[in-house]
Amino acid sequence: MSPTKRVSGISMLIISILLISPLFLYSQDEQANILHVDTIDTSADIFDDAEPMRITLTFDIKRYQREKSKGEYMPVHFLYQFNDSVYLEKEMRLKARGNFRRSYCSLAPFWLNIRKADVENKNLEDTKRMKVVTNCRNSEAYDDYVLREYLCYKIYNVISPVSFRVRLLKMRYVDTGRKNKVTEGWAFMIEPEEMVAVRNEALVVEKDDLAMALMKPAQLDMVALFMYMIGNPDFSITGRHNVKILGMPGFGSEGYTVVPYDFDYSGLVNASYAVPSDNLGISSVRERYFLGLCRSDDAFMAAIENINQHREEILRVIREFKYLDEKNKQDMIDYLGEYFALTNQYDLIVPMLNQTCR
Repeated sequence: MSPTKRVSGISMLIISILLISPLFLYSQDEQANILHVDTIDTSADIFDDAEPMRITLTFDIKRYQREKSKGEYMPVHFLYQFNDSVYLEKEMRLKARGNFRRSYCSLAPFWLNIRKADVENKNLEDTKRMKVVTNCRNSEAYDDYVLREYLCYKIYNVISPVSFRVRLLKMRYVDTGRKNKVTEGWAFMIEPEEMVAVRNEALVVEKDDLAMALMKPAQLDMVALFMYMIGNPDFSITGRHNVKILGMPGFGSEGYTVVPYDFDYSGLVNASYAVPSDNLGISSVRERYFLGLCRSDDAFMAAIENINQHREEILRVIREFKYLDEKNKQDMIDYLGEYFALTNQYDLIVPMLNQTCR
């Protein structure tokens, strides 16, 4: 059986991240059983799978840390391991991304450029690069932050299909700048906005000067309330900060849709580095602060009910997530529980939203 046929028989092959890994990571016996695959044609959706992708990145991390502020691409070899004996390898490029995390993290999040990697996947035909969120620093706490932020995306997936899907990654890093030192950590990739648009038969809107009056009011309220629920003050719709805009089918007046991303500054993640802006008047991101527009009481209640109808599924996403320990999961459930308890008190929740709305 040829290698191509052999690999084609593996269910749900995902080919978007694919890399080279040095054979010194394996014993001689293991090397003998490894099947190298250069490319494979598949229509699999890499975001339609809950199992982590096992990936090895081999590059000069020492140089990456030194030059991350330049925002320039550097070469990287990738290995995507399908199972214990089959992997796909490619050569790509990456560069650091993000605002705060690019300067703060030892291993900053990055753009993975796949444009010249011969990725044969119909879902990625228009995709040039992918966002990857890393564990920032090499410690258990920062791994937990990655997993908690990943769950924020999964929660919003429950609330709205017009959202960024994510794929969990179990990463192995080989630092050629430090004698091939090997470290491991959690990460996840974020669905490219082009894929979100295609799934929803929408268009990516590049303009930054769209008036708020052109946005769907109910959807704006839902995004703002979701951010309030997870305790995320680090976004701005008017400033296009941590949000993307899509034009939905038949869009026109009040037809543009906001898609949020980057939730590491939220109270639900509770990262040690997350500090709210001084102008909000709160001392911790665990204190919720509503940054949505002022609406009628009925509009607020409609947005609340829209999210509350997904309460059990939202909590189930956390409970059934097997890669985060029980202490962290319970902390997330308790934090969301405070929000849901508050929404059951109409005489409290609506005045609180009105107090800080714009």
